[in-house]
Amino acid sequence: MKQAGIGIVIPVYNREQELRRTFDSVVAQTYRPIHVVLVDNGSTDGSLDLCRELKGAYETDDFRITVVEEAKRGPSAARNRGLACVTEEFVAFLDSDDEYIPEAVSLYMQAFESNSSADIAGCTIRLVPEQGKPYSAKAVFSNRVEPHLFHSTLGTVRYAVRTAVVRAVGGWPEDYMRWEDWGLGIKLLLFTDRIVWVQTPPLVNVYLHADSITGYRYVPNVPDILRAIAQAHEDVERSDSAQKARLHKLLLYKQMVVAGLCRKEKSPLGTEIYRSTMETAGKDRTMRWFLPMVYRYVSWGGRGSAILVNRLLR
Repeated sequence: MKQAGIGIVIPVYNREQELRRTFDSVVAQTYRPIHVVLVDNGSTDGSLDLCRELKGAYETDDFRITVVEEAKRGPSAARNRGLACVTEEFVAFLDSDDEYIPEAVSLYMQAFESNSSADIAGCTIRLVPEQGKPYSAKAVFSNRVEPHLFHSTLGTVRYAVRTAVVRAVGGWPEDYMRWEDWGLGIKLLLFTDRIVWVQTPPLVNVYLHADSITGYRYVPNVPDILRAIAQAHEDVERSDSAQKARLHKLLLYKQMVVAGLCRKEKSPLGTEIYRSTMETAGKDRTMRWFLPMVYRYVSWGGRGSAILVNRLLR
């Protein structure tokens, strides 16, 4: 019986030094067939030449490699360009500085085979810091939107998905450069709750370094972050969710956390976002006392407020 195919989209921007490790981890997969889509996003180093070199050296009948270019800057534009090349039933997205364990794709596909109605197969990941020991990231095995709002349960490299589902929700958001995986995750979870989880082992090693796609401070990225939150409000409002009112409140909480983090970074943006969030909260009594508390708590370095908010804002 012929096995189902999967496309793996890898956006590449100036990753000449890291890409080979990432690509080698895909070559090492125990599953076939695989279609790797390498999308160069305007690299100024030798990344594009390396992509072409890898295609020439490793492409086979059951390991297809497509190399394309995307002029519009940003990982979302590159991922959407790669998504357009995928003809397989399933797709996963891997960053060009991370790596799969050898059984990753096989475990994804086993999960889909064992749960034929599933649209998404999620996993845990291992974080690898520049110094110190690797550790497993927090994992929440849920098919609801709320945990994703707090913990990004469907972060970029944390799942494989039916290609048709990603296309049905419009693909990756290209209007902002940060939190784009968080935004897509919200769309996916509003669209489907048919998720199966590969709880162990962690399937992806995510390398943490200064120029990692996932590494950044808050203040320089506030416009994109607020744009992502605003888009999430729109997506919730357009959805069929019975929890719209609660989700809107949770998004306000998320915005207030950003305000607190900006204040912690000693930026006046903290005050601006605080005032805007309170105006949006209006006369809701619970929000009027709870949001200022969140702001102060986060700005002082407090963590774990999501546990409290999940109980209060029902």
